[in-house]
Amino acid sequence: MEPNRDSGLCTKCIQASMNSNDSRRLSIQRCIRSLVHACQCRHSNCSLPSCQKMKRVVQHTKGCKRKTNGCYICKQLIALCCYHAKHCQENKCPVPFCLNIRHKLRQQQLQHRLQQAQTTRRRSSKPHRTCGGR
Repeated sequence: MEPNRDSGLCTKCIQASMNSNDSRRLSIQRCIRSLVHACQCRHSNCSLPSCQKMKRVVQHTKGCKRKTNGCYICKQLIALCCYHAKHCQENKCPVPFCLNIRHKLRQQQLQHRLQQAQTTRRRSSKPHRTCGGR
C-alpha cells in the first residue's frame, strides 16, 4: 500500500486507526450509559451485569481514601464522569462529580473568554504603524 502524503500512513493503517478511535468512542459511550443507569437504578438485583459492576465502582469511589492520589479505579470513574459532564444538561444529575465538573468547565470557559477579550482589546488599542512611519 502506498503511504498517505500527509500522515505517512498507508490507507489500511489509517482505516485501522479510525476504526480504533470509533471503537474507543463507542466503548466510552457504553460505559457512560452504564454509569447513568447505575446511578438512577434503585433495584438491588438489577438484571444488567454492567449495572452491578458500575454500582460497585461508584460505591468504591465514595469511600476510597486514595481517590485523587493514585487509585486507578477512581481515576477511571472520574474520567468517565468528565466525558459525561461535557454533554449533560440535567439540573439534578445523579452521576457523581457531574455538577462539580460542569461548574468547573463553565468557569474555565468564562476564564478563556475573558482572556480572549483582553487579548483582543490589547491588540486593538495598540497604535498601528504605517508603512515607512517610525
